Amino acid sequence: MITGSCLCGTVRWQVDGDLGTMSHCHCSMCRKAHGAPFATYVSAASGDFRWLSGEEAITTYESSPGFLRAFCGRCGSVVPDPADDDGHVFIPAGVLDGEPGVRPTSHIFAATKASWHIIGDDLPRHDAYPNPDDGPNVDRPAQGVAQGSVLHGSCLCGDIAYVVTEPIKTVHNCHCTRCQKARAAAHTTNGFTSANGVTFVRGEDKLVTYKLPEAKAFAQTFCSRCGSAMPRINKEAGYTAIPFGSLDDDPGRGADDHIYTGSKAVWYAIEDDLPQYVALPH
Repeated sequence: MITGSCLCGTVRWQVDGDLGTMSHCHCSMCRKAHGAPFATYVSAASGDFRWLSGEEAITTYESSPGFLRAFCGRCGSVVPDPADDDGHVFIPAGVLDGEPGVRPTSHIFAATKASWHIIGDDLPRHDAYPNPDDGPNVDRPAQGVAQGSVLHGSCLCGDIAYVVTEPIKTVHNCHCTRCQKARAAAHTTNGFTSANGVTFVRGEDKLVTYKLPEAKAFAQTFCSRCGSAMPRINKEAGYTAIPFGSLDDDPGRGADDHIYTGSKAVWYAIEDDLPQYVALPH
């Protein structure tokens, strides 16, 4: 039995059977939807899958014709997609609880991976789907080049857009369990600038922020329409956390390190040469 849940715990599900193929997807839509460098999905037979609670809290967004992306409307976590025509449910691995019993077998859409992300392992890489019959390829804008010192970002549906006008001071790949659940991914990549370093130029009224009740500061900001993770401005602490997956421009730098590796996903292996810290850097 395999279980999973969103960050706030409202949406829960169970799989009474073995999981299928797990792969890392680097397409621009997955990066936007998850606010992460890539998304990791695993399949399950629809007959083995059942919702335990919170199905009424799920919001869906049609990111391309016939392709629905689902997320918890309360906390923004990406949750399993509806069953496809072949009778499979696709589950984001970051919101699974415990050991899934499978490991990633490949990278897909590697041709459009984020310029700032390092693929450090030796898994097979496919430019798009391994099998052309697996789904349509949707043309998306390529990552742009920053105009001077200004970086642009937006959500998947385009309702929200922002600019970064101050330098990004540090960038972390965070493997804490909260980030795994929030982004429904192996880890997130967050860049940090000052509280005045990001300005929303469109759709600020579409932002939703969920504050984890038991956490001192952890919160997630996302688009109410498509669920994409958006920058969180923390005026009290004086910083803004920018999910790099939401950037439209190449920031010209990637992560400085991996943090909270003591709680990293059991199914994910860190294979690059960046410094690793069990919690925060000293």
